[in-house]
Amino acid sequence: MLTEEGIINQCTIVLTRGCNLRCNFCYVKSAGYSEDDKIKYEDLKNIVDFCSEAKVKYIFFTGGEPITYPYLPEILRYIKTKSHPMTTAIATNGVLLRDLELCKELIDSGIEYIDVSMKGKNRQEWCEMTEYDGSEAQLQAIRNLASLPIDFTCSMVITLKNVQSLCESVKIAYDNGAKQFSFTFIIDNDDAKDKDLDYLRKNDPVKLISDFISQIDKLNTITDDWWIEYSFPMCLYTSEQLNLLKGRLATPCQVHLKNAITFSTKMELLPCDMYIYQQLGKFGKDFSSYPEFLSLIKTTSYINIMNKIRKLPANECKSCEHFDVCYGGCPVLWKNYSFDALKEFKEKREIWYKNQEL
Repeated sequence: MLTEEGIINQCTIVLTRGCNLRCNFCYVKSAGYSEDDKIKYEDLKNIVDFCSEAKVKYIFFTGGEPITYPYLPEILRYIKTKSHPMTTAIATNGVLLRDLELCKELIDSGIEYIDVSMKGKNRQEWCEMTEYDGSEAQLQAIRNLASLPIDFTCSMVITLKNVQSLCESVKIAYDNGAKQFSFTFIIDNDDAKDKDLDYLRKNDPVKLISDFISQIDKLNTITDDWWIEYSFPMCLYTSEQLNLLKGRLATPCQVHLKNAITFSTKMELLPCDMYIYQQLGKFGKDFSSYPEFLSLIKTTSYINIMNKIRKLPANECKSCEHFDVCYGGCPVLWKNYSFDALKEFKEKREIWYKNQEL
């Protein structure tokens, strides 16, 4: 359900661009991995004060690798001093959480939810995906979290390279204590050289969905507690696939629902953490309080940028039966192909397969 713009349920804060991995599917890799690119602690406290004033429900820390942020325990404790209660969450690759004492410190400081991003089923897949062997470290992290009073999820970006082994990755994590899982079909945030049909033939989202669907029966024998995060538009799925995924597809993102905000390491207000270069305003310059934020979102500049991002990929989206749960899919998807190209691709891909051209 759409909310009134200005009501903030969640604030995502990019703590640092520094990271101990180099994931080849990372949607922010173009920003670099500078350890010096991190938010100043006093600035971070000011954003927390703003969140408290705005009655934000959730503060979500991301990166880079946010566990590397040197003031993470301090800001968690600071959040707990605010009169307005806010739930804190963090997205991490989990490698550093192999340290049980660090896990305990973060929980004692106030972290309430942790998302651990799985990279593969074994050392080889980890190295191919991240240029680092963190497989054993992550499994130790999962064991640590499973032994502590903390809610956590293991997430996984699904690509054509790892989709066939996702059940093995889930089984290993499950056997080490993980209980709930989320999956995201890869979203290419780079400006690819190949466009439209060339891009689609190379990356084939239809095959990616089909390969995932083929794993569902096996996945359900391991765990029933899983879902798919918002990414692909509903028109990429068949009716049969949508029936199989009923109740497992997450709601649209903050761009469409207008219920969340994102701050970069430089305190820039972003449409979401994937739009790393699209500044909507800057905290401390364009606004410093919630009333000033409400004024900012009514400016022509803000409205024009967000309307452009929210523009539907096709007019026919408005009459689609899935419109209220789709909104055309993640807007970032349409950087590399158009809706018309997607329609043509779906019509021609079976012919290409038969001719072994795809």
